[in-house]
Amino acid sequence: MNVADLSINTNFAMSQYLAGRDGLPQNALLEVQNRLNVAAEDMMQSIASNRLGFLTMLDDAQTLKETKALAGQYPSSKYTDVIVLGIGGSALGARAVRQALAQDAKQNVRILDNIDPVQFSLALQGMNPKKTLVIAISKSGQTVETMAQLFLLINEFKKAVGAKSLDRHFVFITTRGTGSLYGLSQKYGIPVLPVPANVGGRYSVLSPVGLFPAAFMVDNIAELIEGGKKVRESFVRSRGNNIGEIAVIYHLTHLHLNKNIAVFMPYSSLLSDFSEWIAQLWAESLGKKHSRDGREVYTGSTPVRALGVTDQHSQLQLYKEGPADKLITFIEVVKSGAKGKKLVPVPPVDVEFSYLFSKTLEELLHAEMNATRTSLINSSRPSVTLSVPELSPKIMGELFVFFELLVVFMGHLYNINPFDQPGVEEGKRILRQSLT
Repeated sequence: MNVADLSINTNFAMSQYLAGRDGLPQNALLEVQNRLNVAAEDMMQSIASNRLGFLTMLDDAQTLKETKALAGQYPSSKYTDVIVLGIGGSALGARAVRQALAQDAKQNVRILDNIDPVQFSLALQGMNPKKTLVIAISKSGQTVETMAQLFLLINEFKKAVGAKSLDRHFVFITTRGTGSLYGLSQKYGIPVLPVPANVGGRYSVLSPVGLFPAAFMVDNIAELIEGGKKVRESFVRSRGNNIGEIAVIYHLTHLHLNKNIAVFMPYSSLLSDFSEWIAQLWAESLGKKHSRDGREVYTGSTPVRALGVTDQHSQLQLYKEGPADKLITFIEVVKSGAKGKKLVPVPPVDVEFSYLFSKTLEELLHAEMNATRTSLINSSRPSVTLSVPELSPKIMGELFVFFELLVVFMGHLYNINPFDQPGVEEGKRILRQSLT
């Protein structure tokens, strides 16, 4: 099945393709067709009435223009370093973009999404405040961890450039008109970019939250938006059925086959941070105590991050012979874009690796994924494979919106709210009380 430029193979989640038949029966989708239709129609109505903020913000040309224009005020000739302060949804999208696309970035972008004091100190070693831009991101403007780091940096920059020049070295991304971050912006005249009011942090990567940091990593952030729009258009053309059918696979393998662990395993080191972005989106959107009608349901599968081929040698033993409670999602990049592809040469001595000779590492990487998937099939362990043609801003935009639509659709199938996070809010309240 294709969604825009993404290809999704769900065959190996079906029992007819698995050696031990521990998959979904052929008629599984037919049995839930009515629920699929209802969920798809509900999603279509939400799109038509602009209730899905992470999709409607893709059409906000004015904010995109403002974001690009502001980024243009910090050229690499004057600002060699960019420091991003944020946590969770305020940082993971930017991390995914940096790792996947920023190998040739002209500026050194560091993302501080933890308050580990060692990491913080190491990140600031050698920093020249006069050539550094700090981007602080918090929708509420009250995020404890982000504000703590920001206060420390403001103090350092005051010493180096003076309080009157802070507006040239800081940009805040927050809700305009409210919150401590916005208050600081007014005190020091610091530029502010908005977070859409109807978009939660984990859905905000294609808003200024992700786009402004991305502007220092890729040539044209509009291509990220174009990719997101392409998936949205594909979803609308199919009346929600393309992504909906994939959502049903994940939903049924969880509830009917007890696969309560969802493993995301990209076969590209450039997508390991993207799998972390998926993990937050998945866990925070689907792990809910209550259904929409107030019943206690305790639902959601647990996302686990793995990396091919590295974790073939660390986790695969568990996936193949441990508890049969996992659905593996392989993510493959058809063309890696690696420069100067080299063939494995014939060594000067006789060895037992003749099958490697004249192969590229890219060929080996694809063969490794196929071998791992086949091994799991032989043990009747279900999987889904998501293939992308390459890594580019457009494709990353497609991936972001694909997974956002997928988890929202699953929220409909679970009958839970995929946009709130009440379990996180309690921890925040306890933290504030403990520090008071």
